[in-house]
Amino acid sequence: MTMFSDGLKHIDEYSLERKMIYPEELLDKKCGGCVRCNKRDHAYKGKKAEGWHCSCQPYDRDITPEDKACTIYWDKAEHERIEEYNRQAEQERIEELWAIYADKEPIKLPILNDGYGNIPICPICGEMPYSTEQCHWCGQRFIQDEEIKEYNTPIERTMDCFKCGGKDTVKYVKSKYNGHKHGHCTKCGMKFME
Repeated sequence: MTMFSDGLKHIDEYSLERKMIYPEELLDKKCGGCVRCNKRDHAYKGKKAEGWHCSCQPYDRDITPEDKACTIYWDKAEHERIEEYNRQAEQERIEELWAIYADKEPIKLPILNDGYGNIPICPICGEMPYSTEQCHWCGQRFIQDEEIKEYNTPIERTMDCFKCGGKDTVKYVKSKYNGHKHGHCTKCGMKFME
């Protein structure tokens, strides 16, 4: 079996040897060049959704992108370069595997229990294929047998609404993976997820 990760030229940024940052290295660095410097996205304790904060500091503590960098500085440009490299490496691996497997004969797609529920696992690359017709990661096509047709058929049910009391007005779908339910009441519009 060929695992998707086999041959993936990936840089694990978190396993890179972290070197000690000396103060002189930070002299020309500003908060705005750090991954942790973020624009506020919502109001908090009377503060407007304006301004900036460091994700390592309390949310209500103000910083500006022009502030001097601190010792927890994490270079945003380097982080984005590594992220882009990894995205390209993943795309190249997908294209490489698709060139090999996309035109092969369809095979049986096993539905396996991952400890939480039943999911399809591609027998070629070992990934969840995102489709029961063809694997997103390696391009392998799958036989559309009765087991797959049954797996793809949603479990649809109705029940009484616990908000308005309507009889059989809540239409919901139950996940075959983990048994979770989501739906809505056709009478009062109430939505739920369980």
